[in-house]
Amino acid sequence: MRPWALPFILLAGLVTPSLALASLPPCCYSTVPSCVSLVGAYGAVPAADGEFTVVIRDFANNPVAGAVVVFDLSNAPDMSFCSDQLDPAATVNCAGRTVSKVTAVDGSVRFTLLGGSNGAGNAISLLSAGRIFANGYLMATPTVSAFDLDGANGVGASDLSAWLSDFGTGQSYGRSDYDCNGTVGAGDLSLWLTAFGSGTMATSCGASCP
Repeated sequence: MRPWALPFILLAGLVTPSLALASLPPCCYSTVPSCVSLVGAYGAVPAADGEFTVVIRDFANNPVAGAVVVFDLSNAPDMSFCSDQLDPAATVNCAGRTVSKVTAVDGSVRFTLLGGSNGAGNAISLLSAGRIFANGYLMATPTVSAFDLDGANGVGASDLSAWLSDFGTGQSYGRSDYDCNGTVGAGDLSLWLTAFGSGTMATSCGASCP
């Protein structure tokens, strides 16, 4: 080795790990929800009950700015997004059954997902049917619930009927598991009644993704 080459080799050893870390996918330091609720709106105001935050970090625990975070319902055929999320920062892909947003400088992005389900007797999805991707990497498979269980006329009596139908089957249908404990029971009914009483989900989707 020529003597003059050593400093450059040492410098490369210092620089290369940093470049590698910058290119690594999001990792175990990211913050993602274990369950998410699709909500309705009051006029043009989405219900606050559905808000959640995703924070994307790399292997060095650094926030990843500009990451594309995608929420995917492809594995939940009994659930659907509103085609208009009432959020100018959200991109809806009805064909792909996804809603995506981009992380801020601190790696975070907030979602309030508008949507619903398909009525009594039509539950299909169990737990962990949702998928969250960041820059194409699968980050989480949250359970997805919906207060507007029939997808029409806001949250009301027919949604309660759909919830009771799910409860009566004894199955752990994700769409009715609002308290995220893995079963459909009294705690979920209490949360549904609270959402109904709040009046913040009086409006269903103007149009739902097919």
